[in-house]
Amino acid sequence: MTRSIVRFGLVLAMLLAPGRMAAQATGGAAVGDTVRIAAHTLGPAIRGELVAVRGDTLFVDRHGATLAVPMSRVERVDVRRRRSMLGGIARGVSWGAPLGFAAGFLLGAAAEGGGDPDCADDCHQLPVIGAASGLAMGIVLGGVIGAASPSGRWVQVYSHRRVAVGSTGRGVALSLNVKL
Repeated sequence: MTRSIVRFGLVLAMLLAPGRMAAQATGGAAVGDTVRIAAHTLGPAIRGELVAVRGDTLFVDRHGATLAVPMSRVERVDVRRRRSMLGGIARGVSWGAPLGFAAGFLLGAAAEGGGDPDCADDCHQLPVIGAASGLAMGIVLGGVIGAASPSGRWVQVYSHRRVAVGSTGRGVALSLNVKL
């Protein structure tokens, strides 16, 4: 019960003090990070390097030009986080292993073709050998490619609070989008 009262108080405070929340809006972004800012009133998403945060304005370097983006117009801020080398290897192996297995199996089955009717104990071994070889090759190549290109992912660090009211079949619904 205490937690629900605390949550209700936090939500109420965010609704009543939107100006104070904007100052803490980019808590996960630091100067020098690559950011993607969604501000639909300013056009498509702005992507660039965060140069400074002054008051309620973000300054983003985009292709050599510094853009000032007021937080009042920002709907979402995402930060580009690089994956570690180990994460890149894991991602590469997760793609390479099944693709190598499937390719090796299909090549082995195609190489076997109709097969020899008098094959005795060595019937249908080419697809198995091909699948095992393809799996090993997929693991190795996927790991090498993943280590060479760890890439990254976008992490949302700010989302504008939204309140929506709509009618339902039995009454009125209130929707609140807040990240706590």
